[in-house]
Amino acid sequence: MKITRVTAWQLDLPLTQPYFLSGGRLRFDRLDSTLVRIDTDEGLSGWGESCPWGQTYLPAHGPGVRAGLQSLTPALLGHDPCALDDLNRVMDITLPGHAYVKSAIDMACWDILGKFTTMPLWRLFGGSAAEPVNVNSSISTGTPEEMLALINRASKQGY
Repeated sequence: MKITRVTAWQLDLPLTQPYFLSGGRLRFDRLDSTLVRIDTDEGLSGWGESCPWGQTYLPAHGPGVRAGLQSLTPALLGHDPCALDDLNRVMDITLPGHAYVKSAIDMACWDILGKFTTMPLWRLFGGSAAEPVNVNSSISTGTPEEMLALINRASKQGY
């Protein structure tokens, strides 16, 4: 099986309310997400995503994901998406660092491997049973009272 195409789409993910960091200095109203689809010559496709937390919080940002994908795609074409160690080597040689870019490709290749083997990812990752995964929620900066209200609301929503 060979990778024949890598396609990326930018998607703005609006937040339900503004998110503040650094004592209110940094404000986020949306997240710049990149969806990635890898297609193969055998008709299987896999999906991945990279969604950095804003452009001012970490050394990762949405436009950087898409620029990194443009750099990596030519090197990935023709490679087996199920040969994950080989793909990681190719990505590391082609674009040192930038794990936030490579993670979307990694997810898409794991998706293809799961479809190819007809095995769920929890089994491919070595799990003994499918188990629920706890999900956390980030809490915006505010007064102690505002932050406690956000924590309580998130808790009631299952976080």
